[in-house]
Parts: sequence; C-alpha cells; structure tokens
Amino acid sequence: MFRFIIKRIFYALITLFIIITLTFFLIAGAPGDPIAAKVEQMPEDAKQVIRAKYGLDKPVIERYKIYMKNIITTGDFGESIVYTGKSANDVIKENAMISAKIGIIALALQLTIGVLLGLISAFNREKIGDNVIRVLVVLAICIPSFVFAALLQYFIAFKWKLVPVFGWGELKHYILPVLTYTIGGVASYTKYMRNSTLSVVGEDYILTAKSKGCKRKRIVKKHVLRNSMIPIITMTGPAIAGIFGGSFIVEKIFSIPGLGRYYVDAVNNNDYTMVLGLTIFFAILYVISLLVVDISYGFADPRIRITDSEA
Repeated sequence: MFRFIIKRIFYALITLFIIITLTFFLIAGAPGDPIAAKVEQMPEDAKQVIRAKYGLDKPVIERYKIYMKNIITTGDFGESIVYTGKSANDVIKENAMISAKIGIIALALQLTIGVLLGLISAFNREKIGDNVIRVLVVLAICIPSFVFAALLQYFIAFKWKLVPVFGWGELKHYILPVLTYTIGGVASYTKYMRNSTLSVVGEDYILTAKSKGCKRKRIVKKHVLRNSMIPIITMTGPAIAGIFGGSFIVEKIFSIPGLGRYYVDAVNNNDYTMVLGLTIFFAILYVISLLVVDISYGFADPRIRITDSEA
C-alpha cells in the first residue's frame, strides 16, 4: 500500500508541474495587454515602472522561472494587477472559506440525498417510485443551474418572500445558493448510484448471499453499498475540488464574494496574475482530490492496489 501511495503522489506532482507550466504559457501568450487599462493615461516612464513591477518587461522564459521559484519556495501566486496591493494568495485566504461553506453543505446534501434516492430507485426497479425518480433526475441534469437559480429567486424570494435574493453573512443567505448548487449534484449522484447498485445486485456473490438466507439489510450494508460506492468515490473527488471553484455561476448570480466570483471578475478585467494564480490554485485542489480518490480506491477495493503493484 505504501508503494501504491508513493507512486500516486509522484504522478500527482508531475501532473501539477505540467498544468502550471501550460497554464503560465497559455496566459502569457494570450492576446492583449494585461495592464493596458491601468496605464492608459500614464506617461511612458510610469508605464515602464508598472511593467517592471509585474515583471512584464522580462522575457517570458525568465518570468516563468521566477514564477515557478516563487511558487516552490514561498507559495506566492502573484500580485493582482487590478486590486493594487492584493495578491492572489490574499484573495484565496479571505474568500476561500466563503466558497467552501456553500460547497461543503451542498456536497453533503448531494451525497446523502443522491445515494439514498439511488438505492431506493434501484431496489424498486421499473416501479412507480423508480420511474418518478428517473424522470426528475433527467430534468435536473438537463436544466442549467442558472435556470434553477432564477426559478428559486422568483418563487422563494420574490413571490413568497421567505429569504432575501442577495446578500451574505447570515444563515438565510445560504438557502438559495445551496439549493441551486445541490439540485444538479443530487441528480448525478442518484443516476450513478442507481446504475452502480443494479450492476452489483446481479453479481454471483449477491445471489449466493440471498440463497444462504442472508437478510436484505445485511446484504445491502455489507455487500451492495460498499461495492456500489466506487463510482460515487470517483465523482466525489472532483466535487471536493469544485467546492472552491465549481460555483462560478451561483456566486455571480447571488453576489456571493467567493473565489468563483473573483475568478469571473478577474477574467472580465483581464487581471493576468489573478487569473493565473486562481487557475493554478483550482488545479492543485483538483489534482489533490484525484490523488485522494486513487488512494481511497485502494482501501475500498484492495484488488486495485494489488493490480497496480503487480504492473
């Protein structure tokens, strides 16, 4: 198991290096001047000072070396061009937990409700309950999140006046964004849990357990649930990374000062260093989440780590 984990960590580090390198050069090669709006009315000498401050007066290879050195030695993602005196690290420290609170609550609801509905649907295959759940799942997957956001705002906030439309800081401000974020996730988890459960209940070892008189509750708990959860583990990894960066639309619609909103604003304002820093931060989270998924596979199904070590 130790060798399995070390190998996965090595692959993760190589992946991160490639992602950071590609991201840097793609953004560096993007058309347009990242500080054009900031220096438009300044004299030429002042423009050169601003360019030197952000290292834009140096060749791109040298800038890349400096940036990689700063990330490795200090973890510095660079200073924002638009928000003077504020770095990408500052934005992450100040706003990451805002995105995390919404994402963690929504993810917990997605997993709990999705797994439960998936099991109910699978064990009532082709019955009324199964058909209703499947129709609702298809609708929830097909309808974009911003449509759900608009509907929730209209009915819950405008028409029924149960919660405010915008704002942040109180418990009531969580309701609409969490609901919007949860609906699509519940549908996805329900769909995959149903399909996974149906594939597991047809296995020989399940039939053997039934023939031995094993109670249904024990079969579900000891055999079906554990093996059915492997696809859910796969989905949960990226979802954990999405806690911070997967709610761009939701945060923008509800004016929530999270990382997603800052990222959208950075793209709109052509904030070169902020886009680069946040992109790399999200990439690091994503790779780490996939690493956790790989290691979780090894614990959930020992055959995976045995096959890997033999290879």
